[in-house]
Amino acid sequence: MTHRDDPALMAAADLLRIEAKAVLAQLDSLDADFLATVSHIASGAGNTLVAGVGKSGLIARLLSSKLASVGAQAFYYSALDALHGELGALREGDLVILLSNSGQTQELIDLGKVAARRGVKVAAMVSRVPSGLSRIADWTLRCHVEREATETKLPTASTTAMLALADALVVAVASRRGFTIADYGDNHPGGTLGIVLAGKVRDLMVTAPEQVALVTGEQPIFETLLAMTRFPNGAALVVDGAGRLTGIVTEGDIRRGLAAHGKTFLERDTGACMTSPVRRTCGPDATALEALEIMETPHQINVLPVVDGDGSPLGLLRLHDIAGLEVEKSLG
Repeated sequence: MTHRDDPALMAAADLLRIEAKAVLAQLDSLDADFLATVSHIASGAGNTLVAGVGKSGLIARLLSSKLASVGAQAFYYSALDALHGELGALREGDLVILLSNSGQTQELIDLGKVAARRGVKVAAMVSRVPSGLSRIADWTLRCHVEREATETKLPTASTTAMLALADALVVAVASRRGFTIADYGDNHPGGTLGIVLAGKVRDLMVTAPEQVALVTGEQPIFETLLAMTRFPNGAALVVDGAGRLTGIVTEGDIRRGLAAHGKTFLERDTGACMTSPVRRTCGPDATALEALEIMETPHQINVLPVVDGDGSPLGLLRLHDIAGLEVEKSLG
C-alpha cells in the first residue's frame, strides 16, 4: 500500500473536496439580502454587533475583527452576556449579525427578538431556511451546505462555508466603502503586516551616496565592480553630470558580460552594460507595498532605485528589505 492509499489521507482528501465544493456553493448566497447587509454596514449608520455560540461564535469573533479592520464599526457581542444585563449596548440603527448553522440556537433567537423590538436590524447567517433565526431576521445570509465532510457530523463543511461567506461579507463591505490598501495599513500599523502595508520606502531603503554605489557611464566596468563590492547591494546606479539617474548595473549584468566577452569586458565603459533608461523607480514616500508591486510587475527585480522629483537617486530598495513578502497584497 502506498502512502496515497492510506485511509487517513484518503479521508483528508475527501474532506478537502467536500469543503471546496461548499465554498463554491456560497456564490448562491450573494443575493439581495446579502447586499442589503453590506449596504447597512458600509453606511456607518450604527454599530455592527456579531454574535454566535460554539463554533459559530468563533467565526463571529473573526468576522467582527475583520469588519473592524476594514473600517466598519463592528464588535463581537456575547449573546449570553447580552441576555444577562448587557442589552444596553444595543441602539436603534445598529445591526446584529447572528451566526448559527442550524438557525435554532435559542440564545440567538432571544437576542434577535429583543434587538428587533429596539429598532435594531437583524441579519441571520444560517444554513437552514426557514429556521427560528431566519423568521425573525430582516436579512438572511444563507450558507448553502449539502453535508458535513465526515460521518460523525463534525462541523467541517458548515464552518468552512460560514467562514467563506463571512469573508465575502467583509470584502464586499470594503469594496462598498472604497477601502484601500493604505486605509488598511492605517488600521494595522503594527508587526510585519504593518511594515508591508504602510511602511514607507524612505524608512527601508539604503541611502545614496552613503550606502549605494553611484557611478558614471564613462567609468570602466572594473571600477563599477569595485564600487559595487564596497556597497554590496547587488547593483550600482549610473548618474549623469547633473547627478540624475541614467542607468542601473546589476551583478548579473556584469556576470553575463564576462561570460560573453571574457575579462576584457571589464575594460569597457559602464554604459556598455547598464540598463538605460531605468523604467522602474519609486519615490521615498511610496509605501513598501506599492514598491513591491512595482518590483514584481511585469517580472520580478531584486533592487528598485528610489529617486526624487528631479530624477536624482536618493537610494536603493532591496527586495529582502521588505518583510513579509508572502502577505496577500489585495483585499479582494
